[in-house]
Amino acid sequence: MPIKESDSFCIEGTHLLEESIKAGIIPFKVIATSDWLAKNNSKKTIFDSSLINVVSQNALASAISTKNPDGVAALVHRSSLMDFSLDDKDDLILVLDRIQDPGNMGNLFRIALAAGVNKILLAGGANPLSPKVLRSSCGSIFHLPFKRIEGDEENIIKKLLNSLKDFNKKGFQVILTAGASKSAEITLKPYWELNWQKPTALILGNEGSGIHNTIKEAFNETITIPHNELVESLNVACVAVPLLLERGRAALTSK
Repeated sequence: MPIKESDSFCIEGTHLLEESIKAGIIPFKVIATSDWLAKNNSKKTIFDSSLINVVSQNALASAISTKNPDGVAALVHRSSLMDFSLDDKDDLILVLDRIQDPGNMGNLFRIALAAGVNKILLAGGANPLSPKVLRSSCGSIFHLPFKRIEGDEENIIKKLLNSLKDFNKKGFQVILTAGASKSAEITLKPYWELNWQKPTALILGNEGSGIHNTIKEAFNETITIPHNELVESLNVACVAVPLLLERGRAALTSK
């Protein structure tokens, strides 16, 4: 079975398959071992039997990236994913500026879903539909609308800047993030001092270079997580946890 088609991507494993179905995303082709079908008889009713291809464990392993597949994989249309278009109810957008590590990106989707993020805008970086990102997201990616800006770095940053200006015009505060440092040239605000009740577009930057200078020059409100300066920077997924969950904490304590 070909796992790379123009408007499709591959889901590997039972958990991701279940999460896609929970989100209303039904695969158009399924490959499974006879053992998996026997153990998951109830799931067979979700698919038209013509969509299921029974294969051996070895054949499945050779077709996908998972080292020890649990018996199933499926193809899903990209067009079946949630629509990114903003609406009036959106008040928290996560912007990921060239996040390269698939594990980080997958974890960021998972954290964003837990924190109630409405949409995710990806400025290049890792492919969100790659097997490693999908696995590390634990299926969160199926429940969050996202959009990926593609192209070379110059065009990615140009399109990102235009998107951020558009968010700003729609009433969002555009917030940068930076590591704590006494030598910082700009004033860094502790993240709990930000008014998280305002519609917010929060930007997390590339693991090595941080947020692109072009974006820093256009928007200057920057928050940080104060920490021991012996640690130069924190992992981007670790940074996302207190920042994104702070919004919920602030809402609870303001009542």
